[in-house]
Amino acid sequence: MKRISLRVAALAMLLPGAFLLGGPAGCSKEEPPPKPVVQKPAPKPADNVASPRKTAEAQQKKPEGVALYDPAGKRDPFVPFLKAEPTIRAKGGLDALPPLQRYELQELKYVGAIWEKKGVRALVEDGEGKGYSVTVGARIGRSGGVVTRITDKEITVREEFVGVRGNRILRENVLQLTTAGGK
Repeated sequence: MKRISLRVAALAMLLPGAFLLGGPAGCSKEEPPPKPVVQKPAPKPADNVASPRKTAEAQQKKPEGVALYDPAGKRDPFVPFLKAEPTIRAKGGLDALPPLQRYELQELKYVGAIWEKKGVRALVEDGEGKGYSVTVGARIGRSGGVVTRITDKEITVREEFVGVRGNRILRENVLQLTTAGGK
């Protein structure tokens, strides 16, 4: 350490003008130190006793950062999308029912069958001459019958009733194929 300071001192003696000329020319101005941050003191409470009006207003005010949920006009996420409505007949009468459930089974005629890859479809005609296609499981007739079987010559329809004593009665009806002669 002493050797380095001696060498610097020797150089300073040999070249005194170099330090004077080179020193101020190469150095830049020093930046002033940053100003100290002055914090403002917290405001002092005015009075320990507050007026009753101010406390009532403070209680009525809600915090500004709180978000409130308003469900008005929004769908309830816990209600299913599809509503399964009970099979209660409408008060509107027969107009509210599908076409095949407006007629008694005796008013319908079985006129033919169509065989597809998916299964068989039966062609049924009403009293006015309008045709409908029916598959197994379709509802048919005013009594809420369900098609259980379709063959070349007949359609089997199962109807379920509640008897006078409250017991359940199952009845199977058969629609025969109508030939060209009418029967």
